[in-house]
Formats: sequence, structure tokens, C-alpha cells
Amino acid sequence: MTRKDVVADSRSSLPFFPTLRVLGYQFRLIGWGSLWLKLVLALVSLVIVVFASITNKRPTTIVMGQPVAPPSGLGVGIGIPFLLGGVICLGISVYWSYRYTQLGHRFLVPTPKMQPSKTETTKLVKLSLITDLVGMLLMVLGGESIGGVLFGKALSQGNGAFIMDPSRFIQPSDLLTILACIHGITGLFVGLACSLWLLQRTVQQKPPGGSDILGDG
Repeated sequence: MTRKDVVADSRSSLPFFPTLRVLGYQFRLIGWGSLWLKLVLALVSLVIVVFASITNKRPTTIVMGQPVAPPSGLGVGIGIPFLLGGVICLGISVYWSYRYTQLGHRFLVPTPKMQPSKTETTKLVKLSLITDLVGMLLMVLGGESIGGVLFGKALSQGNGAFIMDPSRFIQPSDLLTILACIHGITGLFVGLACSLWLLQRTVQQKPPGGSDILGDG
């Protein structure tokens, strides 16, 4: 290849490389930022869900010679499997954020063969979107079931029947499960918003010629 060919080839790549470089920085920045935020929220939610699960399985106590259910949120356990599934989805979403950082690094590579295609990029972002949507659905189902149980407990505290049954009180562990649900939904929402923004940036960016900047290979 002559010097003239090298110069011509470099000039032809000038409209493309800056755009890919910006896209690569965006994927890395959004990827690392969402990764650490979702990781913290996932760990907090997991600890709370595990604590609620253990507390909910405490042995029955005896009050005045009568067996009484443990005062740890009896009935709230019905929503724990949904919360646990949502936390798992959040953990998978953390992995997709890590993949974003790797994808962004590949965009910065000057070798065209090493750069990701448009099909590969959009597929990864869509997988992350599906994961976040499924996780949010599970978290909402868990929150609805737990909220229903707490509403029933609040109504039952208006009569005197709960005096011999401490499980009818709203316990701190009950409120912790709601907190875990809020943390999980927040993390999944962050992942959803980031993925939608990256998908929009990937689809809309085009070179001056009008064709897509990423190949479909």
C-alpha cells in the first residue's frame, strides 16, 4: 500500500471514528456508573430479603401457655420469592452493565474488525431491557403481596383479638421488605433508563452519508 492509499484510507475513516469514540465513552461511562449503583442496591436488597426470610422462619413461641406465631411478619413471606427473583434480575442487570463497559472499550479500538456491529450492540441493550422489565414486574408483584398483608394487619389491629397474637402487629421486618422492594425497583429503573438512552444513541447516530455507523455484520 502506497502512502497515497494510506492517506486516502485515513481520510475516509475520519467521519466515522470520532462518532464511534464518543459512543464508546458513553457506553463506558453509563456502564460503570450504573454498575456500581445497581450493585450497591442489589446487595442491600439481598441482605434485607435474606434477613426477612430467616426471621420469617423463626420457631413458634409460647405466650401464657399458648403457641403463638413468631412476631416477625407472618404472611409477608408470600412476597419474598418475588423479591428474591427481582434481586436476581438486578444482579443479572449488573452483569449487563459490565458488558456495556467492554462494548465501549471495543468502540475505542481503531481496528474496524474489533468494533462491535449494530446488531450485536442493539441485541445486548435489548437483553438488558428485558431483564430490567422482568425484574421490575417481580418486584411489583412482591410489593403488592406484601402491601396487602400489611393492610390486613393494620385493619386487624383495630380490634382486641390481636392481644394474644403478636404476629398481628406490623413488625420492623415487614417494613424492611418494603424497603428492599423500593431499592430493587430503583436499581432496575436505573438500568432501564440507561439502556433506553444507550439504545437511542446507538440507533440515531449516523454518518454524514446517511447510512448506519455500525455494520450489520
